[in-house]
Amino acid sequence: MSGKKPAHVSHSSHSHSEVNQDECKHEIIMKDMCAACGKDLRPKDGFVGQRSEPSTASVSMIHHVPELLISDTLAKEIGEADEVNLLNSRKLVLLVDLDQTIIHTTNRPFQHDPNKQADITRFTLCGSIYHTKLRPKTREFLERMATMFEMHIITYGQRQYAHKIADILDPQHKLFGYRILSRDELFSATHKTRNLKALFPTGDNLVVIIDDRSDVWQYSPALIQIKPYRFFKEVGDINAPRGAREQALLPADIDEDAEHDTILDEISRVLTNIHRKYYELFQQSDQPLVKAPDKILDVKTVIAEERNQVLKGCVIVLSGIVPMNANLETSPVYQLAKQFGAKIVSEFSDDVTHVIGAKWGTNKVHQAVRNGMHAVTLQWLYACVERWMKVDEMEYKLTEESTPSSGKSLMSSKIVSELANIETIKRETLHDMEHEVDEALSEGDDDEESTKDEGESETEADTEEKEIASSSRKRKADTGRGNAEDGSKKSRKYIPEAEDQGGLEDLGDEENEGRQFGDDGDSEGEERDYGDEREEVIFRF
Repeated sequence: MSGKKPAHVSHSSHSHSEVNQDECKHEIIMKDMCAACGKDLRPKDGFVGQRSEPSTASVSMIHHVPELLISDTLAKEIGEADEVNLLNSRKLVLLVDLDQTIIHTTNRPFQHDPNKQADITRFTLCGSIYHTKLRPKTREFLERMATMFEMHIITYGQRQYAHKIADILDPQHKLFGYRILSRDELFSATHKTRNLKALFPTGDNLVVIIDDRSDVWQYSPALIQIKPYRFFKEVGDINAPRGAREQALLPADIDEDAEHDTILDEISRVLTNIHRKYYELFQQSDQPLVKAPDKILDVKTVIAEERNQVLKGCVIVLSGIVPMNANLETSPVYQLAKQFGAKIVSEFSDDVTHVIGAKWGTNKVHQAVRNGMHAVTLQWLYACVERWMKVDEMEYKLTEESTPSSGKSLMSSKIVSELANIETIKRETLHDMEHEVDEALSEGDDDEESTKDEGESETEADTEEKEIASSSRKRKADTGRGNAEDGSKKSRKYIPEAEDQGGLEDLGDEENEGRQFGDDGDSEGEERDYGDEREEVIFRF
């Protein structure tokens, strides 16, 4: 559990001279050789892991020595002893991801100015040059966390890379020691959770996780998800699991904003509170430090309660956020708000405290303003989630200026909410939810739906406005055809069935450019441009 040196497990073994090879249970094996009796268990010309006789050793507990296997019985004995040591030291376990959580690395050419760019290290691995930038306050964060947590590195970076980064972060090996788990030791190419049983054979009741990705932890309730950190432009996570989609709870910082990142200050506060409340409850429970791992207080209950306190007391109405034909209760925004303690309702009442709107001017937004409620953008919710605290609504007040010109729902942009940890929904249903929402957003009339509140009917004024707009487009189309015959303008043609997309098929005029994708030139599921990078716009759960 603690990632100690292999010698740690030798307390239950005997010297070779004391153990009869025929009677040995081979509880400790190192590279197919029994550490107790010294017998080589690999058949002649056999492959790695092949056994010539039965062995009870099957658990790999040492992070950086996966070849060292011990029996399940011995693993539990060691795990129980480690738990007692942690509880006596009033510590928890913190699993720390590297890339885009506390560092950002590029293997592309980069001109480093040490006078202007602090905490950037240049190094070479396997003939390639890398530059690694520490997230602001990383060193202070790790030093503080080390007083409350036994810290482990778990990364999809290769072994050499992981140990190099560990040397940069912890040159004296006081923070992480030998507790470094890299891609070479991970059992799964897509999920880090597969190693938890081996590292913590008596259970993960003391384990807290920080990572910018939730999918690799299978949305564990022990996860504190962090906004991805990006310093180098056009570079994401160079060690992301192969084939995995890039995720983001909020837009990642790029270059200039990255120097002013304060996320680790916020996460330090959250982790400190979790640690303090855990041991307050532990002391109140008066639990004896005995071998009873199933009775040890589970830190995940503390994390859930801390998360629930963030927006406790907030009653929220959504306006233009969830498509009209989508299920409100399975929408990402609904689930995210619910996790963090808010209650989302579909109708106004005296209990409503906030309206989160996609645009200014809807009936619900006007009603909120008239009744003195907070009308805020979706960014307010994301900011609360990012910082684990209820932030000032005035910073995210919904106005005409704060509304995207397209009037599209913010849920169809790259700013999407991940369900980092939903205890009310089974994990196997998460992907079904993703498919359902994607289908809803890919249907037609998205622009029209996002400008109206959920459940609101089309008014006579709306109908009249459409008729006027339709008539105007027809006149423009007729004018366009006439001009085309004269050769004075580029041709357009009117398409009656394209009424809800503008009614015009543009054959080259810049004036109508992009209308086939709505006012802002985008459509859900299409690849769109975000500055220097292009990514597929998707919902991520």
